[in-house]
Amino acid sequence: MDELDLDVYEELLQTVEAGLSRAPNNAADPDEGRIDSPDLMWRRGLTRERRQELNDAAARGETVDKGPCKHGWQYYIVYRPMSFAESLRFKKAHGVMIVHIFHESDVAARGLAIGPEAP
Repeated sequence: MDELDLDVYEELLQTVEAGLSRAPNNAADPDEGRIDSPDLMWRRGLTRERRQELNDAAARGETVDKGPCKHGWQYYIVYRPMSFAESLRFKKAHGVMIVHIFHESDVAARGLAIGPEAP
């Protein structure tokens, strides 16, 4: 991952702490889903609360310009359920492990099936 400012790191950490579902449902939440493998999942780097703020701004006709700076929603967090051994080691019965964090341009360049357009 490239150099990020602390605000983006904070957004991504908040997303990891609050919003990684072990049963993502892209039909109900366009910011999450599964990848080809049943064990790999993805989440856009924003919390459900932040998504609501963005939707509310759009409904008021306000543009949410990405501008020159980067934002958490420009990243995809790829993760998987912890194995049994990992769950024991980290004392998290239903934990997840981060596999990779991709910028949206990397997702497009690599042709990854991640994001709202994913099957």
